Amino acid sequence: MKMRILLSLAAASILSACTSTNAVLLGGTGTYPELSPGEVRVFLHEENVPGDFERIALVTAESNASWTDETDLIRAMRRRAAKMGADAIIIGDLHDPTTLERVAEVLTDYQPQRRGRALAIRLVAGDAPEIAAR
Repeated sequence: MKMRILLSLAAASILSACTSTNAVLLGGTGTYPELSPGEVRVFLHEENVPGDFERIALVTAESNASWTDETDLIRAMRRRAAKMGADAIIIGDLHDPTTLERVAEVLTDYQPQRRGRALAIRLVAGDAPEIAAR
């Protein structure tokens, strides 16, 4: 009986640590083959992107703040972008829970969420030769 309860708690912890993602396609010019998440570069600002790019989708991610961090959000957004053939993301917003939400978590069963948003892009090969050579 105790083992069953422990397994249930472990499963609940693992499931609550999951990060959910969503993507809204922005009407790019085409579809691209899926890439591996490791091939998706991360940029903090649009001006850091080397050359021109096509906007593929707006990607959002959300996860339980008690079990994840910003790295988990970025990793999830890279996975989602890779599935659409985007070879980079530009980080938009990353939001951690407020102090009030953290207090509510301690006092109630409230589960504060960590949220992130990024622009999934496809670099134009002619402007970024080191990327096109992959």
